[in-house]
This record gives sequence, structure tokens and C-alpha cells, in this order.
Amino acid sequence: MTPKSVIRAAVVFSMVLGAGLGLSPSTAQESATDVGYVEAVSGRVVAFTRGAPVLVDVLDVISGRTRFDLQTNSELRLCHYRIGRFLTMKGPARITISSDGIIVEAGKAVDVSQDTCAVVKASKFQGGIVTRGATFK
Repeated sequence: MTPKSVIRAAVVFSMVLGAGLGLSPSTAQESATDVGYVEAVSGRVVAFTRGAPVLVDVLDVISGRTRFDLQTNSELRLCHYRIGRFLTMKGPARITISSDGIIVEAGKAVDVSQDTCAVVKASKFQGGIVTRGATFK
């Protein structure tokens, strides 16, 4: 396991634990600004939120007014909660995501998928497996 995946697992665990125990009402208020999550990324995509640049990775939560800079030959696919669809953007592009929608500052148009998506919620059940886009027989 890479250090980044260990940290991500610890954060997810603490969020699920906190949600299950009903801790920290301020956490619920912070999640109100979340507008989506990253479903897939290829190439180099940088997000600017609160003035700090961060490389984008799968399952990153997107807060309101986040700007994405997609380098040449990069692609970003995300779920936008309010639109309820997966959006795909190809670089080079500069895009700002807000709760109202998307602003393309430079680059190609955004491809809106017919596939629907929804807000990810913490489960109150323990155990099992969580998958996206997979079917079990």
C-alpha cells in the first residue's frame, strides 16, 4: 500500500466512524459545500481550491468553486451532484465547478453522460463490499 492510499483509508474510516457515532455537527455543515467527486482521471489534472494547487486523484471530493487545470492529453470524469450526471472533460482546459454548474474558461466543451450518479452517503452497516459499476452474479 502506498502512503497516500493509507492516508485516504484512514480519512474514510474516520468519516464513517464519525458519521456512525453522530460526532461533530460541523462536519455535516462542511459537506454541504461538496458538489461532486472524481470518478476517473488520466494524465495530469490540477485542482485549485482555497488557493492551494493539488493533483487530482480518483474519489477526491470536489467542493464549490474548485478550478481544474487539465494539461494536454489529460481527461477528468466526475459526478456532479446537482446535475446528477457524470461529466467528462478533456485537456487542455481550465474549468470551474460550482454547485450551480460548470464554467469552461478555456478548452473544449464538457461531455455530459447519460449515466446518472448520486451523492455518496455513509452506510450505517458494517462489513460487506462497496463497488461502482460492477455486477455480481
